[in-house]
Amino acid sequence: MQPNPTPGATGFSRMVWLGASVNWAFAFGLLFGDVNALMRLLNLGELSSTLWLYHYSIALALLTLFYIPAARDCVRYRANAWLLIVARLISALTFFVGVAIGFMPDGFLWLGLTDAAIGFTQLWLLWRIVRAEQQV
Repeated sequence: MQPNPTPGATGFSRMVWLGASVNWAFAFGLLFGDVNALMRLLNLGELSSTLWLYHYSIALALLTLFYIPAARDCVRYRANAWLLIVARLISALTFFVGVAIGFMPDGFLWLGLTDAAIGFTQLWLLWRIVRAEQQV
């Protein structure tokens, strides 16, 4: 079995791996780095406790593992492909709304923009794959 035989699937796969790398870098930075320094660097606000961030980091790293099947073969693992896009866009929306209502510091806007850029690019690429399959 050759992964990603569909035209356009290579671009989608690369974008999924890019998104996974961003997620893992953020998660591992929180798990193994200086959490307070990262929070200051990204303008994500002051923390009274970092315990919730460790839990979030583990959940983010584990969630990202579910991206791997779609990155390898988005045709065979179509549900994973759509769900990773939905997850990315819901995260972006959460950050945008959180900043808009003042619940989250302004630094979360950049996290939302990153998730939105990756998510909409993945959506566009997967949509192109679906359209190409329909034309065959």
